[in-house]
Amino acid sequence: MYNRVMKLMIQIPAYNEEDNIQKVLEGIDKNISGVNEVFVLLIDDGSNDNTSLIAQQFSVDKIIKLNKNLGLSNAFMVGIKEAIEQKADILVNIDGDNQYKMSEIPKLIEPIIKKRADIVVGCRPIDKIKSFSLIKKILQKFGTFVVKNISGVNVKDAASGFRAYSREAILKMNIFNPFTYTVESIIQAGSKNIKVENVDIEVNEQKNRKSKLFKNNLDYILKQAKNTLRFFIIYKPAKFFATSATFFLIFGLLIGARFLFYYFTQNGSGHIQSLILCAIVLILSFICYMLAILGDLAQINRKLLEDIQYELRQKK
Repeated sequence: MYNRVMKLMIQIPAYNEEDNIQKVLEGIDKNISGVNEVFVLLIDDGSNDNTSLIAQQFSVDKIIKLNKNLGLSNAFMVGIKEAIEQKADILVNIDGDNQYKMSEIPKLIEPIIKKRADIVVGCRPIDKIKSFSLIKKILQKFGTFVVKNISGVNVKDAASGFRAYSREAILKMNIFNPFTYTVESIIQAGSKNIKVENVDIEVNEQKNRKSKLFKNNLDYILKQAKNTLRFFIIYKPAKFFATSATFFLIFGLLIGARFLFYYFTQNGSGHIQSLILCAIVLILSFICYMLAILGDLAQINRKLLEDIQYELRQKK
């Protein structure tokens, strides 16, 4: 149930951000149109610097300090749990590295207040960010293109960490990937028919900004490729394995046709390797079809469990 008072919770996951957290917290304005109450939560993801100590000097309502660095996704889910406990109507996630402007929060939450969307993504002006190399800009755009096509959601900046969630979206959200929640939450939105809207935002220019999530562009490509494939298998298992099975079936039949061609044109001698390969590929096709059926059943079971979790969360 929604509260009579519109409550906004701003969660700030941070890991070793003592150089940036002050600027982030100084930008908080609790007088936001359409919101009656603003609750600020800092999630210190196992920092070994003074991030939490600095945050205590500002208008932070609660600090959750994790014993060790668990990663951005785990910190995000800690915030989701707290948002449910706090009975927040809107949750805004903003990173602790001062990349995003706090002044953009009213623009971000407007579509939720007006009930046009349940998730709002703050879309960065990728082409104008000077700290992004040309390669990184290309990778960001390509990654968004892939996520958009897999999820069926018209997202403009899939990697943006500046987002707003309605209570309905909060109650339905589950993140399994330890690397980052950004891509998975979009794919989940597509699978759960959660309406997503994009809002163009401005960002703070940062010099020599290094990501804490990946070492370099190659590391980014490998991690995102692995996670995207994993998300595809988790959320669309029947489609993934059925497509793979069809590929192996066609490939196997072509190899089989090749064997039969040479068998009848060369008096049945030779090319036994083609027959063996054909059998192996057709067996792979059969296995993939079985996995497609099992995946579909697993997906149905997961949806039933999520419905139960949704009901339990609503009662909190």
